[in-house]
Amino acid sequence: MNQRILRSVRLSALACALGMSFVATHASAQSAEVVSAGAKACALSGGVTVTVLGLNTTLPLPCTGQAQVTAPGSKENSALGLDVGLLGLVSVVKLDVARQRADYTNLSGATALDGRSSVAGLSLVQNLVSLEGATGALSCDSLTGSTVLQCQASADVANVRIAGGSVITVPSPLPQNFAVPVGGSIRLVVLGIPVEVPVGGALTLNRVDTAGVGSRNVSVSHKPVQLTLGGSVSVGGLGLIGVQVEAAATPSTINVTGRTPFTAVTVD
Repeated sequence: MNQRILRSVRLSALACALGMSFVATHASAQSAEVVSAGAKACALSGGVTVTVLGLNTTLPLPCTGQAQVTAPGSKENSALGLDVGLLGLVSVVKLDVARQRADYTNLSGATALDGRSSVAGLSLVQNLVSLEGATGALSCDSLTGSTVLQCQASADVANVRIAGGSVITVPSPLPQNFAVPVGGSIRLVVLGIPVEVPVGGALTLNRVDTAGVGSRNVSVSHKPVQLTLGGSVSVGGLGLIGVQVEAAATPSTINVTGRTPFTAVTVD
């Protein structure tokens, strides 16, 4: 069942629970608990930090192919043939095609927010990690009379490989924050000199983070695929060369500002 059908089923079930019928994409009413809200889906995001001669230089990997809504409605976007490098590190993220969608739906007594993204032909950090495909979906609902933001997050990945090895078997369905250790080396060009830097870290699948519980401003971020790596090496004439990489594929974020503080965020 595709994500749009699942979304319609979810909204219909939500409407039934509120004693109404779901007909339109968005209605004039919303959850009385919501002052403002938004959903954003990206093809990729992250950042790179390089250390040379004791100095750290950091550049972000901005949300690419962004689909974002901050009012009722929908937004779609796509990204094709990306090969992104930063700070002398080539091919931080390489992908063939990605599609993103964000939705903001109001029902009578409810506000529903959705971020979805899919990517094919994904390579992270010089093919240290590769996947044939990945999809992610994050959905959050606020109901009038409830100070709990209720969310669901899911991710699917296809043919995950580390350093060109055999396909890794991952659980299905994927549990939240499923981690796979990653090790190897990456090539960094520093002042025109190529340097091999040994790195270690983890590939985290279906990662979910929440922030702001107990305040009026809460956020939920979902990273179906996140690679975090770090390492360093001493090089004659250059000293200690270090690199830190965080690269996420198909991430989504939902933000909600409430009339009163949110007491909890649940993520199933």
